[in-house]
Amino acid sequence: MNSQTFILPDLLANWPFKCTRNPLADKIVLASAAWIESYNIFDARAQKAFNRCNFGLFTSLAYPDVSAAHLRTCADLMNFFFVFDELSDEANGPTVRKQAADIMYALRHPYAPPPPGETILGEMARCFWRKGLQQAHITPTSGRRFIADFDEYTHAVCQQAEDRDCGRTRNLSDYLTLRRGTIGVRPSFDFFILTDDVPDEVVKHPQVEKLVQAAIDMTIIANAATSPFTLQDIYSYNVEQSRGDDAHNIVAVTMMEKALDIQGAMDFVGRRYHQIARTFVDDMKHVPTFPGPIGKILRQYVFGLGIWVTTNIEWSFAGERYFGNAGPSIKVHRRVKLLPKRK
Repeated sequence: MNSQTFILPDLLANWPFKCTRNPLADKIVLASAAWIESYNIFDARAQKAFNRCNFGLFTSLAYPDVSAAHLRTCADLMNFFFVFDELSDEANGPTVRKQAADIMYALRHPYAPPPPGETILGEMARCFWRKGLQQAHITPTSGRRFIADFDEYTHAVCQQAEDRDCGRTRNLSDYLTLRRGTIGVRPSFDFFILTDDVPDEVVKHPQVEKLVQAAIDMTIIANAATSPFTLQDIYSYNVEQSRGDDAHNIVAVTMMEKALDIQGAMDFVGRRYHQIARTFVDDMKHVPTFPGPIGKILRQYVFGLGIWVTTNIEWSFAGERYFGNAGPSIKVHRRVKLLPKRK
């Protein structure tokens, strides 16, 4: 191996959770993608890039057992994440603050008139959430929890934009703290139980929270949401370094802080990932028990966390966002050729 290639760590080694595709997905994910396209946000080139990402595949794997209406709400969320991520990546701090404020106003007041000067993101958020409330039977408890977690996510995205404005590069610890917010995974986990009335004290139980944090960190290391699904840290590093946009990438941060080359950083991050994965599997044995339906729902929720981690990796190779059409072969040999820097 030379400095122009590197080997990806095998993140699925000894990982016991397998994912299957939701059988209702075909028409639903197409309809959701068409909903995004109806806003004419992207030019032809960007729209083609959006289509190649295949967020519908991610949705169908991450939420394999939900109903059609529930799945459509999930698909709309995954696609909306992409739009916000793309538009906020190109904007300065004040603009992203405005985008975030419009999104949160729409989620909190889905039936109120839009505020003056509302951005397209506010309009989309209102449409997505109103449709979910009307069709997916979202419970008040789940709705409140999702809005609170989405608010934390938008605040983190604003902070990332302000970091970009001032050229701030965080150390590894600070990076992970911010990235846990910008990745958008926690509100995505809320959608596992969107139609169930599960109290916060169950979902936020310390033992469950340990699993949630581990799943978030594994997602950050492997690919970092959602973008939440734009900054796929291990898998996106090659693309990001080529365009000089890797300040919010754990591989680049590790290279700088640990004085490592690319392969050394990949190996370091891979070891950290597997340590977290082993702890996750052990912690699954100690999930608290609750009587009645709540206990069953909680077991489904924590199992969903494991499925999410697998989905994240499978989708990274199946889609064309980072590896083009070479993803399936790279998944096998894991050797990646370093892309040249763009001028």
